[in-house]
Amino acid sequence: MVTIDLAVTPVREANETMRAAAARGEDIEIANPDARHHIGVGLIAPVRVKVKGSAGYFCAGLSHGADFEVDSNVGWGVGDSMYAGSVVVGGNAGAIAGVALRGGEVVVKGNIGSRAGQVMKSGTLLCCGNASFLAGYMMYGGRLIILGDSGERVGEDMSGGEVFVGGKVANLGADAKFADITDQDLDEINAFLQKYDIVFTGNFKKIVSAGTKLHYGATEPITRPQPHTVFSAEGVYWNPKVTEDIAVKSQIGRYRIRGYGAAKAVPHFTDIALKLDPNRIGAGDPLKSVNLAMVLGNRFGAKPLNLSMPVLIAPMSYGALSKSTKIALGRASRLSGIVENTGEGGMLPEERAEAAQLIFQCLSGRLGWNIHDMLRADALEIYISQGAKPGLGGQLMAKKVTKELAAIRGIPAGIDLRSPSRHPDILGADDLVIKVEELREATGYTKPISIKMGAGRVRDDIKIAYKDGFDFVQLDGLQGSTGAASTEVLENVGIPTLAAIQEALDGLNDIGHKGDMPIVLMGGIKDGVDAVKALALGASAVAMGTAALIAGGCISCMQCHVGNCVTGIATQDPEHEARYKLDRQALAIHRFLEAVRWQIAALTAALGHSDFRQLSRDDLVALTPEAAAITGLPYDPDYRGVAGEFHTKVA
Repeated sequence: MVTIDLAVTPVREANETMRAAAARGEDIEIANPDARHHIGVGLIAPVRVKVKGSAGYFCAGLSHGADFEVDSNVGWGVGDSMYAGSVVVGGNAGAIAGVALRGGEVVVKGNIGSRAGQVMKSGTLLCCGNASFLAGYMMYGGRLIILGDSGERVGEDMSGGEVFVGGKVANLGADAKFADITDQDLDEINAFLQKYDIVFTGNFKKIVSAGTKLHYGATEPITRPQPHTVFSAEGVYWNPKVTEDIAVKSQIGRYRIRGYGAAKAVPHFTDIALKLDPNRIGAGDPLKSVNLAMVLGNRFGAKPLNLSMPVLIAPMSYGALSKSTKIALGRASRLSGIVENTGEGGMLPEERAEAAQLIFQCLSGRLGWNIHDMLRADALEIYISQGAKPGLGGQLMAKKVTKELAAIRGIPAGIDLRSPSRHPDILGADDLVIKVEELREATGYTKPISIKMGAGRVRDDIKIAYKDGFDFVQLDGLQGSTGAASTEVLENVGIPTLAAIQEALDGLNDIGHKGDMPIVLMGGIKDGVDAVKALALGASAVAMGTAALIAGGCISCMQCHVGNCVTGIATQDPEHEARYKLDRQALAIHRFLEAVRWQIAALTAALGHSDFRQLSRDDLVALTPEAAAITGLPYDPDYRGVAGEFHTKVA
């Protein structure tokens, strides 16, 4: 047995020693833990770990196979996202015990704090004492056993799994109900209690999902949303689109849902121009004369991403998109020497095989989240929100939630999936610091950690991201698309991408940043021209989502949420997906990315630079008063030349 004394050994070094010992098959004893955070996170070997005292946050988190025993108490999130193994806590546990549990067993011999078992997927969480409020909140599966009393709103918004309470139930949460206990239930519970030498002689109450909120109550008529510039072209207030919207809501009695991004016109990159000087445009190949290569994610010493140009594939999930589309995006990213992103639905093995570099994203519902995919990824990303719906969780309509998809995400099949609007363990900036540290500990500090955030309170949020230690930020503006969201949110909640980058820069300047946290800007970046303008404004790179999908065959019908995508892109239906020609579309996306590469290089050279990092605000001018007000660029409408995007000043 290996003994590690945390009174003299930092947790980072202790976890490295634990992984090495576990690889040799040696059991581990932790002395003087003193409630330190992240003890044993990311351990993936079948060894025993004895913690002689109390542990802090996320003890045994992101582990698979190890058996932990903690003498006294634990803090938040014991067993976070554990895949297999066990944790036995001799005392009490803080909030969100067993959060996002994907298997294995967590036993707390004392009391547990609020939201125990939140978004758990499978496995068993046992509380021998009393549980605080919201036990079983938003459970997707698994079993939660409480031998004592439970607090208020048990099983709030659970969509799967079972809660058994041996004492008093204060009250049930929304969409939870009591159910009859079967003999099989009792046999399985008694066998589990006997396994851990726990005696209980009372009677259980069983709580399950009532199922009234697993599907929307009315089917929305399929209509084709039109861009604002189309349906309001004549300036008619009571136009056909407005009256249609009122009529549909009178039928379904709720908000409307659709995919894609905002349709209304807002200030964007077309409202600023590049100050090209024809005298500086010379002959030669800009791809040879302009340096586009960059590294991303080396702020804190992790192995960075190596990009052939300052462009990424934006996060888009398997679920919103078909498997074929995700594979095509992965292949195109490899062919163009950039990076693909899993989005919020988990990692496809086929996508991992195709993408040379892959960012793995962690959503609030912890869908598809596990330590093995973290270790296979090249970078990790904490999703806070996206530009299409800042501050809100994700949605995926039932037709897309197939058995295969449900298995990867760890959720029930065939439900209208609504994930939480916030992470269970991130209620403020301090919590976010601890979460970032957990991910670094679990991966041995080898992976860059990024954050994706929708453009809402950008000026404040960017300061938190900087101080909480992210390697880079992916900032998503209002024009960013989604697989499904309320139309009211899509059109009215976020702020435009142009404003987002300016607020981010202003926020970083407020705190005197060192310029060492790159901003990847996305949300309506349609080509290399937009990319150059974003880079000149101050972004370090851009990410493209919708443009990449259009390059791969998307016809922009804005019906992504329905599941009947005629091009096979935004669907999980086998017949529809069969229409997607993976090999052909992967090459099409790659060719589009190469066109973007040429645009960035050509415009950078035309502006007199040999490296895209030399682009600056001096290369830009605002064409409208609104764009000037947002960005602080000089307003000069004379740059509205006949050359389209390649503006030169009109004589």
